[in-house]
Amino acid sequence: MSAPAPASGTHGSIVRGALSSLGARLLDLPSRYGLHLLVAASLGVVQSGRFYIVFSLVSMLAGFGRLGVDRALTRQLAVDMASERNGALRADTHRAGWIVLLVSLVVSVLLALSAVPLTDFVMRKPDLALPLMVGVLSIIPQNLSTVAAGALAGLHHVGRSQMVYSWLLPTIFCVAALPLVYWGVFTVLHAMLLMAFSFVITAAVGFVLLHRALSPYARREEPRPEKPHFLRRGLSFFTLELTQLMIAAVPAIALGIASSPQQTGLFALAWRVALINLMVINGITGMAAPRFAAFHARGDQHSLNRSAAQAIGLVLCMVLPVTGCMLLFPEYLLAVFGPGYSQGASTLRILALGQLVSACFAGMPDLLGMTGHMTALRRINFFSLGVLLVGLLVLVPTGGSVGAAIATSLAIAVNAVAAAWMAHRLLGLFALRTVWHWLGAHLRSVWRGRSA
Repeated sequence: MSAPAPASGTHGSIVRGALSSLGARLLDLPSRYGLHLLVAASLGVVQSGRFYIVFSLVSMLAGFGRLGVDRALTRQLAVDMASERNGALRADTHRAGWIVLLVSLVVSVLLALSAVPLTDFVMRKPDLALPLMVGVLSIIPQNLSTVAAGALAGLHHVGRSQMVYSWLLPTIFCVAALPLVYWGVFTVLHAMLLMAFSFVITAAVGFVLLHRALSPYARREEPRPEKPHFLRRGLSFFTLELTQLMIAAVPAIALGIASSPQQTGLFALAWRVALINLMVINGITGMAAPRFAAFHARGDQHSLNRSAAQAIGLVLCMVLPVTGCMLLFPEYLLAVFGPGYSQGASTLRILALGQLVSACFAGMPDLLGMTGHMTALRRINFFSLGVLLVGLLVLVPTGGSVGAAIATSLAIAVNAVAAAWMAHRLLGLFALRTVWHWLGAHLRSVWRGRSA
């Protein structure tokens, strides 16, 4: 007998899901920032800048090995469960996994072959060729771990999905790196080796959890009109992922080409501090995305709008206090990581403003993807990438890390606002307005209670 599909989202269920997701993100904070603290404190501003150039390049190119298939898998499994096609869950997961494995292998080989000319002639930093070739080892396990995490999200195992997506890797990295830091032999090359090792363990744990999550469901695929086209659907999600990857990685790469490793280090650390907000946004969006797909599949427009509004409301409650600290005390936040980093205070303020705009429209790009509006999503993402690349081209040579921060924040804001506008046009949803209505109603009820 097939397992039943999860119940429709209610107010309580989305709050429970959010608490589970945020619980995972609370584990992410000490582990992820432990990783960046180790890198920043052990390598210093210049060497950490070199590490983030390689790390950013590998992370961005690894996305070309996934092509958005992990997000397409999340949507497909959520739709399968909502439609009670539980016998298709295993087959869909296997198809997506093989696609990602094969494409990731091609990307790894191409990057390994191009590592020397890329670092010699493009980046003019030949000493980064060996760390880049070592970083290639992490691409396949990184992408397989995202397949496992995407499948777990589609099966509504939110906490386990967030563990594989977010906090397990930096936890493993920190535990493995501490002895090297203690012995004083921690270098950029060691960091990349540990990154590959950590991704291998993360992928293994992810597939063990996925095997257990699939065990209650039927093993035989049920007949259906057509099998899902993961590459075609994944490519539309890939434009969203590519936008996120390039926003996260290209500024550091651009600084590595057109500026100094010191400016790269300042931007990279300020960006990692600003990512506290992005972790909250991604955590709640990751919880809500499968619900968007399920409600849309059922034609439940009211619940779809309510879930989107609840996601934004929860994000704002978490993000506003943190953003306030970044805007008011950036020097103190950056000084924790070591001497010299407080020079990135202006960079952090600008990045925090961009994340605040993103929080106001949290989940809107994913909402478009999960409801099948792929063309609109692609257009928005390509336009956002254009804003990012033009901004970096104009601002980085003269503005350094501050210029990179302005370009990054503009791209983030454009992506979020445009996605919200398209969700309003195509679906009739304006989740932020619903949040303001809820807030206004609550304030009026409190005022009436005090007046009485």
